[in-house]
Amino acid sequence: MKPILFPSFILLLLVSCKKEIDKLPPITQSGANTFGCLLNANAWVPGGSVDLFSNTYPTSGGFFGDSINTISIYVSAYNGRDEIHIYLKHPAEVKTYFLNKNTLTYPYAVYPEASYGEYRKTDQFGNEELYTTDSIHTGIVTVTRSDITNSIVSGIFQMQLYQQSTGKTINITDGRFDYKTHI
Repeated sequence: MKPILFPSFILLLLVSCKKEIDKLPPITQSGANTFGCLLNANAWVPGGSVDLFSNTYPTSGGFFGDSINTISIYVSAYNGRDEIHIYLKHPAEVKTYFLNKNTLTYPYAVYPEASYGEYRKTDQFGNEELYTTDSIHTGIVTVTRSDITNSIVSGIFQMQLYQQSTGKTINITDGRFDYKTHI
């Protein structure tokens, strides 16, 4: 039997992907306020954003009440003019949530009707590219810790996002977040 040899481009791709993953924060569940993912196979980690009107922390998120006795999760990360947001409607436990519905996203809907993921990129003139999950371009988020008492929410995620005006897609893989916040 002959040994199977990997073509060199596949090996190069595997090594390149490993190098990008190494740039991400570790997957934790301690409330470390971290976020990271591969955006189209390139490491994306938040660095915050500064513009004329605001200075944004690199990450924000956690639990928030969107009605009486109903708690949702909202995760945000900022890097320059790029933003990634994940909204999980009414998560109550550690489990996998699907981002597979058409819904208006924040700020167009203060309390969105369904869970979603999105990526926003804004140029220096305020023109925005918005990519979202929908019923065809889907994602999953696995909440690995949902501790309301200690205000810690952690998870891993991946998603394909779609820009309706151009038909372009982007892929986010190997995502992870770990937040400690207040309700």
